[in-house]
Amino acid sequence: MVALVIDPRPDEGKLMLSAAVRGEATLAVRLLDDDREVARGEARAENGRCELALDVPNPHLWSPDDPHLYDLELSFGRDRVKSYCAFRTVGVEPDAQGVPRFCLNHEPLFLRGVLDQGYWPDGLMTAPDDEALAHDVRAMREAGFNLLRKHIKVESDRFYWWCDKLGMLVWQDMVSGGAAPNPWHSSYKPTFFRSSWGRYADDDPRRFPGLAADDPAFRAEWAETCAGTVRHLRNHPCVVAWVLFNEAWGQFDACRAVEAVRALDPTRPIDAVSGWYDQRCGDFLSVHNYFRPLEVYPDAAQPPRAFVISEFGGLSHHVDGHSSLETSYGYGSSGDLASFRGAVRATLAQADALEGEGLAGYVYTQLSDVEEETNGILTYDRRVNKLAEGGAP
Repeated sequence: MVALVIDPRPDEGKLMLSAAVRGEATLAVRLLDDDREVARGEARAENGRCELALDVPNPHLWSPDDPHLYDLELSFGRDRVKSYCAFRTVGVEPDAQGVPRFCLNHEPLFLRGVLDQGYWPDGLMTAPDDEALAHDVRAMREAGFNLLRKHIKVESDRFYWWCDKLGMLVWQDMVSGGAAPNPWHSSYKPTFFRSSWGRYADDDPRRFPGLAADDPAFRAEWAETCAGTVRHLRNHPCVVAWVLFNEAWGQFDACRAVEAVRALDPTRPIDAVSGWYDQRCGDFLSVHNYFRPLEVYPDAAQPPRAFVISEFGGLSHHVDGHSSLETSYGYGSSGDLASFRGAVRATLAQADALEGEGLAGYVYTQLSDVEEETNGILTYDRRVNKLAEGGAP
């Protein structure tokens, strides 16, 4: 087998499988639940593909509180492969009052997320071992979060496996690129003038330089790698949304990008633009708010989308002996752990209180310190949990 697409459809009671193959053998599949066979099927290869549908009535649904996984056994000729899947649906749907909400299995779920850049002091973008990946997921679950926004990085499959297994939702960013950001358009203007957020069309080539997206080779590469990311990660049940562009880092043609990703994966909602410069497409009005009082903004798009604060907070505390540098960066600082904990908890409480006003979820900055950024809940070396009483890891 060359590639496998797993498409669980709990509303239909079916598991759809599509495999790209070499050869003319038969693909045989068994679906197991705790070693008990619940479905099986076979499909003969035709024109390099095998496709089959398994009936799975009343499947056990996956959720953060019950991350139930099924085992898959597949054989094709001499090849034998084991995998897994989960049954769940995700989308944006109106609640009982008609407010757009993120929904899991057709039930509103308030997203309490944390920004996860996935950097490490000893391996930079590579975790020291598998347990380190699991540690970050467990620590955020224990801190009360149900979502990680994997920020501008695609992790190894082991990270997503831990999220699948432990019940952590993931919003997956696409990797940014392009030229050096224009400070005025990427930072100063949107920070000072919120009115500019919906007034900067990203499909006008004259605007591409301000968005660091004027190189056609970059735009082609971004589109290719975006599609590759969706194909690579779409079998993971933990991945519940795609985040296409962050702030003004190489943003271009967001609405067209939404259409392209929707064609590849119609099963997940899309955050087209996280930050500002919204183009009234995708499933979320997604804003960053570090300097203003937290509030829910009206959506100019019709129909309105779910409102999320996809970055906020970023409160800083430098822990001697556990920080990479003597410098310290964040959006407000605390001189001791007790005041840091109080400030972070108060900020999270302010965001939680907005659920009743229409907030669908938030992403707090951030999971761990990263070099001079000391606004993490965990220190860069993961030895101190700054939010936990006693600072235990």
